[in-house]
Amino acid sequence: MRGDLPEWVQRSPRLFYAAAVLLFFAYFALGVVEINGMASPYADQSALRLATLRVLADALREAIYAVGTGVLIHVALAIWGRMQIKTEAAE
Repeated sequence: MRGDLPEWVQRSPRLFYAAAVLLFFAYFALGVVEINGMASPYADQSALRLATLRVLADALREAIYAVGTGVLIHVALAIWGRMQIKTEAAE
C-alpha cells in the first residue's frame, strides 16, 4: 500500500489475523483446563460435553471477531490507498 501511513499501520491486519489464532487456542485451552478441574468421576458426561461445546463456541466467536477486525482494517487501508492514488493523480 502507498501513502504516508507508517509501516506498522499497513501491517496491522496481519497482527489481528495472528491474534485470532492465538485467541482461539488460548480460550479453548483455558476452558478445557477449567472443565477438567471441575470434572469428577461422578459428573454427568452430557453436561461436560455441553460445557466443552460452549468453550469451543466462545473461542471460535472471539477468533471470528479478531479476524473481522483485521478484515475491516484491511478494507479501510485499501480504500485509503485508492483515495491517495486518486488525489495524487488529480495533482
